Amino acid sequence: MNKRHFERTLLLLWLCFASLNHVDSQNLLTKDQIGIKEGEYPRKVVGYFNPGISGPNCLWNFSNLEISNISHNVIQEIDSIGRVAVIDNNRITYYITRGDSLLEIGNETPLKEIDYYKPLCSMKYPLAVGDSITQVFGGYGIYCGDHYYKETGISSVIADSFGDIILSDRDTLKNVVRVYKFKSYSVAMDMEPSKIDSAQLKQVIEEKYEWYAPGYNKPVFESITSTSYMNLFPLGTTQYAYCYLPDYLISNSDNQQIEEVRQQDERDTQESLQEIIHYQVGIDGYHVNVNYSLDAHANVTMLIASQMGMTYFCERYTQDAGTGYHTDFNIGGLPSGVYILYINVNGKVYFEKIKK
Repeated sequence: MNKRHFERTLLLLWLCFASLNHVDSQNLLTKDQIGIKEGEYPRKVVGYFNPGISGPNCLWNFSNLEISNISHNVIQEIDSIGRVAVIDNNRITYYITRGDSLLEIGNETPLKEIDYYKPLCSMKYPLAVGDSITQVFGGYGIYCGDHYYKETGISSVIADSFGDIILSDRDTLKNVVRVYKFKSYSVAMDMEPSKIDSAQLKQVIEEKYEWYAPGYNKPVFESITSTSYMNLFPLGTTQYAYCYLPDYLISNSDNQQIEEVRQQDERDTQESLQEIIHYQVGIDGYHVNVNYSLDAHANVTMLIASQMGMTYFCERYTQDAGTGYHTDFNIGGLPSGVYILYINVNGKVYFEKIKK
């Protein structure tokens, strides 16, 4: 190889790595960018919305969201030993930073308080698109002053998407990273602490999406779906969403074209809460087979969890309307017992009991 060719090759390699580093920096969430800082941050309630597609080069159209005109402040305080308190309405959540992770070590509300002996991982620094971290957690607390309370389960943090958010005809947020946070856990409660491990169990499955844009310390949008069960019987699903953007970025647009897009998105949102999935579940030996069709474009989450809140399988898809879809879970390695098959389709939750 002659000198000129060698130098040209080095230049091409340098340009290649420079390009990759540029892309990585766009897709990277660092502690300096999104680490918890002291202060007050205004937050507005948003009507629940479909979190949309996942993957690279996403385009999320949030121009039609119903955003409240009233905001409240989320207060963040850091004490002398580095413990963080995030005060949000009637809830205080406590965090510490350990190594490259932000850990939730406890929380309290007017009804309960809990301390985690195995903290929840809330964020990892830095976090690039495609990165994930999964950990078990557990804690003890008091409910209503006289009931002993125990949580055990598993949590995951996944940077699953990268793209742009359309706010209006005038404003688009570029280079947004979406983080998917998942929790599946059991809750036991009794007035006598010695009986808490034999108490009836409540299960909770929570999915949360956070969108982070350059220049904003807090997620610009959050979307949460939480479903509760009592001994694997569904109790109900709660959904809520928030926005941290300043008013000038979320003011209504008079542009007719954007208004037409909003009306279409409203129709799409209404459709997303309808019954658009048709599915059948069968068990063939140690395989749980889910065959289904979709009446419209959908984001689908399927998972299998135990009575103790442990999640053993989780599959997530973005799929078009169609037939012949299939998911197979091999439960041969699981202990004998009863499990939840949880299905979330555009925010609408279904469940089935699976007995092994």
